Amino acid sequence: MERPTKIRKTKNTDEHSWEVRSPGSLYHRCIQYIAQNLHMVDSFYGFPDLVAADIFKESEKCKKFEITSAENDSLKNLQLFCEIYPDSMLSSLNLSTSCRALNYWLEHFLVFSGLQSLDVSDCFLGDEHEILSHIAHLKLLKSLNLRKNCLTDKGVSRFCAPFKLFRRGPEHLTVLDVSENGCISNRGIKKLQCFKDLQKVDITGTSVKVKEISNDWKVLPEKGEGLMSIKNEGWASHVVCKWMELATRTHDKDEHKTSKFYAIKKRIKSRISVQNVSKVSFVPQYRLVLHRIHHQKKVAAPCVKIPTLTEQDNNMDAIMNLYKP
Repeated sequence: MERPTKIRKTKNTDEHSWEVRSPGSLYHRCIQYIAQNLHMVDSFYGFPDLVAADIFKESEKCKKFEITSAENDSLKNLQLFCEIYPDSMLSSLNLSTSCRALNYWLEHFLVFSGLQSLDVSDCFLGDEHEILSHIAHLKLLKSLNLRKNCLTDKGVSRFCAPFKLFRRGPEHLTVLDVSENGCISNRGIKKLQCFKDLQKVDITGTSVKVKEISNDWKVLPEKGEGLMSIKNEGWASHVVCKWMELATRTHDKDEHKTSKFYAIKKRIKSRISVQNVSKVSFVPQYRLVLHRIHHQKKVAAPCVKIPTLTEQDNNMDAIMNLYKP
């Protein structure tokens, strides 16, 4: 028997109107049930990408990826999708000037293993931050922005070591920005040679001496603010934006009124200094970028041995002997 449709009666001043409401599709009901009961799911192995994307969207509506959720299983729920669909979950991530959000949601960000582009500029990470060891294991990473992070040669070697020793990590890294890290020297640039696909490295504001750079690189100035423009792309892009907003809100609530008062004074002084600096003409408009030089290997010509006259005669005699009866 078919299930009867639901009929709702609505009253109007003039007349009675009847509105027929059709039931929702079975597919949508199933998606809602799975999203509301993610704690009962062991794995999404074998689920098509389109179905998994709908489940993720519905789970986002149910607030399954927030720490404030009732179950508090946001990390576990995120891992369910990242284990099977790492590329679709988040292929590009921009955390520029979002050090607070990075530290607050660090365990969640470490789950994203399918990143192809990553921007953690202006986060002042230092050499010991855990995100550097995570970068060292991103196999699909192609673009990386580490500008203004107080890095030294030790920090550079930290995300280069796994690939250099075990060939595990961002083997397809193409573009790298380490500008405005004043303690990075030529020693750190030498460690980047293990990435064979690396084509451009921004060294503006570092301690790299151009005259001491190896013959594998060529320094060329490029006009612009940076080498790359990275945006959040993937199923979890809206979730990441919510995390960043939540981190800024919690910080603003915890901040004391007196600290705000002194911060306003500092901002006023900084604006005055910026206005004074803008009048000076030394502000750089070009960036120093290293370009890899591809050396063409000289192929040796094959050696052809020319037989002598006696060898030619012996060969002809051998051939004529074959035709003798």
